[in-house]
Amino acid sequence: MNVFITQTIITVILVNVSSPRLLHWSPPPPSKPPKRSNCRMPISRSTFTIILGILFGLSATHYLTTLKSLTDPVICGPEQQVSRSEELDIISLRADADVFTRSQSLPGHRRGLILVAIMTAAKYVDTRAYNVWKTWAQHIPGRVMIFVAEGTESIHEDMPLIRLKGVDDTYPPQKKSFAMVKWLAENMADEYDWFLRADDDLYIRGEELAAFLRSVDSSQAHIIGQAGLGNSAEYGLLALGSTDNYCMGGPGIVMSRETLLKVSPHLETCLQHMLTSHEDVELGRCIRKHVNVACTWNYEMQKLFHNNQSAIKESYAKNMKELKDAITLHPIKDPAVMRKVHLRNREIKLREARAQRSLLSSELSTAKAQTLVRMTPNRTIDLTPWDYINNNKILFCADRVNCPRHTVDLSIRTEIADTITQLFDEFNTNARQRGRVLQFQSLQYGYMRVEPTKGVDYVLDMLLWFKKFRPPNRTTISVRRHAYVQQTFGKLRSLAEGVFRSNMRANSTLIEDPTLHMIMPLRGRAAIFGRFAQHLKSICARGGDDLAVSLTIVLYSSEDEMENRETIEMLRSSHIPVSVIEMGDVAFSRGIALMRGAETLPANALLFFTDVDMLFTCDALKRIKSNTILNAQIYFPIVFSEFSHESWSENDKLLADAFHYGRGRGYFRHFGYGLAAMYKADLMDIGGFDTKIEGWGKEDVDLFEKAIKNGRLRVIRSPEPGLVHIYHPIHCDENMPTAQKDMCHGSKAASLASIDTLVEQIAQYA
Repeated sequence: MNVFITQTIITVILVNVSSPRLLHWSPPPPSKPPKRSNCRMPISRSTFTIILGILFGLSATHYLTTLKSLTDPVICGPEQQVSRSEELDIISLRADADVFTRSQSLPGHRRGLILVAIMTAAKYVDTRAYNVWKTWAQHIPGRVMIFVAEGTESIHEDMPLIRLKGVDDTYPPQKKSFAMVKWLAENMADEYDWFLRADDDLYIRGEELAAFLRSVDSSQAHIIGQAGLGNSAEYGLLALGSTDNYCMGGPGIVMSRETLLKVSPHLETCLQHMLTSHEDVELGRCIRKHVNVACTWNYEMQKLFHNNQSAIKESYAKNMKELKDAITLHPIKDPAVMRKVHLRNREIKLREARAQRSLLSSELSTAKAQTLVRMTPNRTIDLTPWDYINNNKILFCADRVNCPRHTVDLSIRTEIADTITQLFDEFNTNARQRGRVLQFQSLQYGYMRVEPTKGVDYVLDMLLWFKKFRPPNRTTISVRRHAYVQQTFGKLRSLAEGVFRSNMRANSTLIEDPTLHMIMPLRGRAAIFGRFAQHLKSICARGGDDLAVSLTIVLYSSEDEMENRETIEMLRSSHIPVSVIEMGDVAFSRGIALMRGAETLPANALLFFTDVDMLFTCDALKRIKSNTILNAQIYFPIVFSEFSHESWSENDKLLADAFHYGRGRGYFRHFGYGLAAMYKADLMDIGGFDTKIEGWGKEDVDLFEKAIKNGRLRVIRSPEPGLVHIYHPIHCDENMPTAQKDMCHGSKAASLASIDTLVEQIAQYA
């Protein structure tokens, strides 16, 4: 199977806005040439030129020699060379060593940009810290180290852990924080220009961090972050002076090398004389006292080092609008949200790269001229109609089921918002130089269409704020403008199935079991089980070597239990692996039964939860295997469910097998989630079935909702014509809980007959 991926690029932007005013400069009138003197030069012109050349050559040689001596590494003679052991001693300084003096001892050494030091605890090292290491830490233009208490172990050997001697996981982590800063000064001060102290719930955008730091002089003492004075309950109680502040530790604290070196000798004293329990407050106080610098007082830092102080548990889970303008985001305590934010950030960077590629391509001499007409229709059916969007709320359309009007889908609103954001970013690229800025107010109306082979076209009518901010012409004007936008699909990329699965499972250490393990609860219904067994036997006989199937039956006691056991032996005699889990005479619970069946299989086993009323094709089972990827993707097929046979037409009753899909014969059960395929490791990861649910229904909906909320696993939901649910009368126990009883009655009503059949029945009595 090949997987095709499309790329999206905004390639054309045509907007009616004011042009910058041109400034014309007139040169001053030429001055009169001085009168020529009658004096003659004491030497000839050629001699003077030679002397001037000699002086220039000597000066240039001296300058270049001096520059080389300052920048090249010192080459020592044999008697002056430093031994390897002495070099190691220099790097591994004691706590009371003169760090600042030592930092000047390696002339010509080229330092890296930044080292990010992440502080975590033993209970989070394999969850939060590992997710940080596998996401944004891989894109830092420098180095990342994870600092833990002495004796902390991790199951992930690839993580760069630094164990701090004499430090435990006591909270608040004052000692750990100060020990980490001390370690950095003693071991890494010569290697990097900047150092960032971070927690394990911080997200950092590496490219934006690098661009920001390269604009700041690293040779000066700096401490950069979001300045704080304490929350409302602590304000005035942190012993801060009138001009003092501190950098809040949550969004990250950036220190220049100069700051790190100067504060290092005083860290132990500061630790012994703390005035509060907040390690970030005390670190800021120590730097203010001994380095004489305070955290950056700047309103913009609230956006760059963003700290969400409201709903901490749900930070950035649904709304990531702050991501685009931020360098860091805090707090992100859920590893699934951390991965979601990282994916969104990579999407932003990919979009920027594609836009840059498109811009460069348009400058080539071979580039085609940009036009609003990308495809000329030759036939009436080739003309793609536009959808009309009113105030970004109501969409009017003409060629879909839910037309003529409906609420704009969330996906469309999100895409339009992203497109508008990208437009205004490009409009305001040189806003500072021009002294003006455009800000989006609202969308009045718009048109949208999708050209399947080209891309998406937009016509947007917008209200804007046009602001001039340079005196004396400061002004703000509300203007209305039209924008024509083309979003172009990139070239298709095809991936072989093996490569695709490998990419999806990049972080997985388990090996997929090639066998499809079917798990089925069974109580009574011997005749139906016999039909299922005969069908499975014929499918396995023609499945080939690439389809290995086993069956796990969770068996409840019943009156026809002996018939079921005879059928099981028949399957075993056909060389189909069948295992039986005895449940005895207890209340039936599908959730409990499926979990019992899953518990008997290894973590890398591919599970397919099915029912005795199902029939399936060989191709359907192969698609189930293909659509399920360990640690990456789970599959909830939409099965074709038969209506009551009494409602069938005479032609439908004459068909030989169940795999026919007429409107009067059945329907795809989009509200049913009972059949599902996933690996056991993923089942346990999302929390498994709710074993408290008894009787019929609801356990499948609960599992599906858990899979969606998990966030780490991709969920595939698609009609599967090779899975057919054979009709049987449904009995709804009136003693069921209300929610289950309502679901049961709804399923019973939906399975009786098609809408067409019901209309025909009503017409007879009209």
